[in-house]
Amino acid sequence: MNLRNRKRAGALADEAGEGDIVLSAHDISVSFADKLILDRLSLDIRRGEILGFVGASGAGKSVLLRTILGLTRKQSGTIKLFGVDVEKADDAERLRIDMRLGVLFQHGALFSALTVQENVQVPMREYLDLPRKLMDELAMLKIELVGLPPDAAQKFPSELSGGMIKRAALARALALDPDIVFLDEPTSGLDPISAA
Repeated sequence: MNLRNRKRAGALADEAGEGDIVLSAHDISVSFADKLILDRLSLDIRRGEILGFVGASGAGKSVLLRTILGLTRKQSGTIKLFGVDVEKADDAERLRIDMRLGVLFQHGALFSALTVQENVQVPMREYLDLPRKLMDELAMLKIELVGLPPDAAQKFPSELSGGMIKRAALARALALDPDIVFLDEPTSGLDPISAA
């Protein structure tokens, strides 16, 4: 999307009442040893907006994701999610923010000792107090949603292809119906038809 179309889409979102900024990053700098990865990067993402980053391997796409999530330390800048500065958020605010985020990591990051169904249920167990039967039903719904066959639910990550791992990880990212979904290389490992 070019800048003019993006501004127009933003203006239309404002008119529709969906123009609130859900993620704001300003002057973000990240470096490892002497190597500067992100140099005063700034961006705002509004509700309903889809933003993709394209770049060479090692350009900093995953570093940006991990920095926004608080998994990589930044040297400067501020990050706000849903209007809350994540560095200044107390534990209760951080918990509320975390429940509104879904993350698909680059290589899936599934727990090897858990089945696909149990992996999808991890966020439910972490943040919600639901009966086991309801968690089973919700997990199966998410597994179906991402195009995995029902029998994949009882398989372990070691029994899955790369594409199936990616789909299972996406099902887990969607487990809590998040407001923001972060996808790190979402189409890698998928067959060409699914990736399209």
